[in-house]
Amino acid sequence: MIKKILGSIAGQLFIVLMALAIVSACSMGLKANDSTTQAPLDKNTWQLTAIEGKAIPPEAAAPTLKFENGRLTGFTGCNRLFASYVASSTGSLALSALGTTKMACMGTGGDLERAVLKALQEVDLYALMPGQLNLLDANHKVLLTYAPEKQ
Repeated sequence: MIKKILGSIAGQLFIVLMALAIVSACSMGLKANDSTTQAPLDKNTWQLTAIEGKAIPPEAAAPTLKFENGRLTGFTGCNRLFASYVASSTGSLALSALGTTKMACMGTGGDLERAVLKALQEVDLYALMPGQLNLLDANHKVLLTYAPEKQ
C-alpha cells in the first residue's frame, strides 16, 4: 500500500509538500532567533557624527537612524528614510532597498544625503561600542559612525 501511495503523483506531491513544510518551519525558527539579536540596535535613535571618518559639516542637519523591530527609519539630511533590516549577533546587517521621501535637496543637505545613501547601500556589518554605532562594509571599513541622539 505504501509503495502504491509513494509511486503515485499525489503521493510524491505529498512528500514534497511535507518537506517544504519542515524546511519552512525550520527557517521560521532561524528568523525568530535573528530578530532577538536585533534588540541591541533597537535601544536608541542614532545621530550621524562621521562619514568614513570625516565629521559631518556643522551647518548640516544631522542625519539619524532608528532601528525598531526589523524596520529602519531615519533622516538623510534632507529627506525621511525607510527600509527593513535583519541583524545577527555576529554583527551582520542586511538592509532592504532604501526608500526616501522626494524633497529637492540642494547644497550641504543634498551632498550629505547622497553620501549617506551611498554608504548605506554598502553596509554589511555593524559594531556597537559604548556610545557609538559603526556601520561597516564587507571589508570591515567603517562607512558611517553614529552616536545616540541627545534627548
